[in-house]
Amino acid sequence: MAQSQGDKIQFQGEIVANEDVSAVAVFGDRLFLGADEGSQIQVLKKIPESSAYQVVQNIALPVPVEDKEIDLEGIAIANNTVYVVGSHSLNRKTIKSDLTYQENLKRIEKIEADPNRQGIYRLELDPDTAQPTTEITRESLSNIIKNNKILETFTTIPSKENGIDIEGIAIQEDKLYLGFRSPILRDNYVPVLIVKFEDINQENSYQISYVNLNGNGIRDLTAVDEGFLILAGAGGDGNSPYQLYLWDGKNNIPGKDKQLTTPKLLAEIPAPPGAKAEGLTVIEETDSAYAILVVYDGIANGNPTLFKVSKRASS
Repeated sequence: MAQSQGDKIQFQGEIVANEDVSAVAVFGDRLFLGADEGSQIQVLKKIPESSAYQVVQNIALPVPVEDKEIDLEGIAIANNTVYVVGSHSLNRKTIKSDLTYQENLKRIEKIEADPNRQGIYRLELDPDTAQPTTEITRESLSNIIKNNKILETFTTIPSKENGIDIEGIAIQEDKLYLGFRSPILRDNYVPVLIVKFEDINQENSYQISYVNLNGNGIRDLTAVDEGFLILAGAGGDGNSPYQLYLWDGKNNIPGKDKQLTTPKLLAEIPAPPGAKAEGLTVIEETDSAYAILVVYDGIANGNPTLFKVSKRASS
């Protein structure tokens, strides 16, 4: 089980959109941090003999429309390469208490499609300095999503209403695993899109796997020795508890001709009042436990919290 409250660590320096932190990944003694209201990633370096990290660099990401955020939702790092993904979602404006009925009605009638949200990025790093060594490459998963028979049906629906919403990214054996917060299909199946970055624009180059998280969606995922850790939470604006699962990467869709495996619930992850668990990375993995770092949206500096989680299933 996770520690009841976890151990707080500190981020020092100016955190961009500091109450909207949504993604984190570890690279040696550095953390890469992203916010869903920003258009850059930040690099923080661990301060020796402390639990604090200092902001040392900001890396701007190219966007189709200037001065608008990319709804950055996930960061993964492997083989000195960083991958960053946007939500690829649509948005419906919320009702405001200081507006009239007609004004609010007009607000909710409009669904916004922002091209900045439709990006996935790659950049290579110097392993010693963590400095980018190549230009940032931007692609989009939109064509894959629009041409998939299941995902396509959700492409006109806002994310908070069970529409397309990518919130997690992991990498294993050169393949990207992109986890969806929604849609959550009937019987609680959540899609995971699997594709190599260089094959994104190739026809039929991807796979869709499905994971059952008991009604929750994927808030983030990260690769570990036995598969993936998944941070799970409500698909929309619900208040489901945040949970940590170990998933072996196998498709959870059953069939009489295949052996069914299911994710293993390891722990519930607490969240401060008003905060949402959004980002997950593994600081250390041993034979018996994971040391994970969780960051939160809706609270200053992401409330970075370190948890120790046993590899044994939660009881």
